[in-house]
Amino acid sequence: MTNMKPLKIAYVIDSITTPSAGSERQLLLLLNGLDRSRVDPQMICLHNSEWLSVQKFDFPLTIYDVRTMLSPRSVSQMRQFAQLCREQAFDVVQSFFVDANMFGTLGAHMGDVPVILSSRRNIGGWLNRKHISMLRFLRKYTTRYIANSQAAADVATRVEYVHPEKIKIIHNGLNLDEFKTIDAVMRQQQRKKWGLADDNIVIGITANLRDVKNIDMLIRVAARLMADYPQLRFISVGEGPDRNALQRLIDTLGLTEIFQLVGRHANIVPCLSAFDIATLCSSHESLSNSLIEYMAARLPVVASDVGGNGEAVTHEKTGLLFPSGDEQMLEKHFRTLLENQELREKYGNAACESAFDRFDKGVCLESHMSFYEQLVEEARTLGKYPIRTDTTT
Repeated sequence: MTNMKPLKIAYVIDSITTPSAGSERQLLLLLNGLDRSRVDPQMICLHNSEWLSVQKFDFPLTIYDVRTMLSPRSVSQMRQFAQLCREQAFDVVQSFFVDANMFGTLGAHMGDVPVILSSRRNIGGWLNRKHISMLRFLRKYTTRYIANSQAAADVATRVEYVHPEKIKIIHNGLNLDEFKTIDAVMRQQQRKKWGLADDNIVIGITANLRDVKNIDMLIRVAARLMADYPQLRFISVGEGPDRNALQRLIDTLGLTEIFQLVGRHANIVPCLSAFDIATLCSSHESLSNSLIEYMAARLPVVASDVGGNGEAVTHEKTGLLFPSGDEQMLEKHFRTLLENQELREKYGNAACESAFDRFDKGVCLESHMSFYEQLVEEARTLGKYPIRTDTTT
């Protein structure tokens, strides 16, 4: 960089209701982890939350009151954001989620921000026609895109018609040092809390209790495995709207003492220390933080081959992949690992090495910082905004 002053970057998101959600967690990693000698960050939220209202940050936070996008009130708030962009002379504005992408991209454009970035971190079919039309419209104002997986990038290309060359793939990053604290004592203490015996083999999952995670499938597979593996136990860490339905299925299949829904845990590390095998059965994923955590905890992984899961887990090297919804293959993979402790250890060790090499927070932070600096330098070299016209049809 020819200019050594820290880059001024504004991150725009709808809100943060919990710091443990995927995109919110990654945003906070950037805000808290980027080198302050290289970046001066701010957070912009479209509306407040209970969590935000009690937090103290070492960076500026601006909260608007955007309830319905493109309403007269929201347009007025967007103009206020544009004025903030001019006053603060942001070098970069990066936005997350659909509403924030609309608000942040248009506001940054009106506020003469030279680099406007849009995040793509989801591959689910939740976008409606209105969303898609708006996101396609915003291409001409968007400098570049950051996707957390090739799968997410492919969706942006296919659905929004974003040119592939405009998309930078930067995988999620996590603070993995905490997983180095896992030891036999931590494992024993956590298993005791859950009433597990020393000889129990535990298959665990960390996921929200909602239909996209397919935990009902895992419960049905558990029922079939128990006849052959009486020491097998299942732990599901997380909360969500499907809890009651899942608990009824557990009770109906006679798994009340076998399959535990243990709720949300603020510190996932002790939970993972108690697992022997970790799984993720989702029908949609971009790049799951849970998979990265499993790998860092030295666990062999059995995951559905959807979205970015195959970018994290290498089949028959760090774990096993199965077609989404294929209960028979999920069961087969579990049996393979249950029958071979040496294979479990081999996959677990390889997974841990891969996680620290590819997904540690330092790798993620430096990738973002280098990309920001590259784009700002390009803008300065041009003496004007980067070309934002997407010619893809």
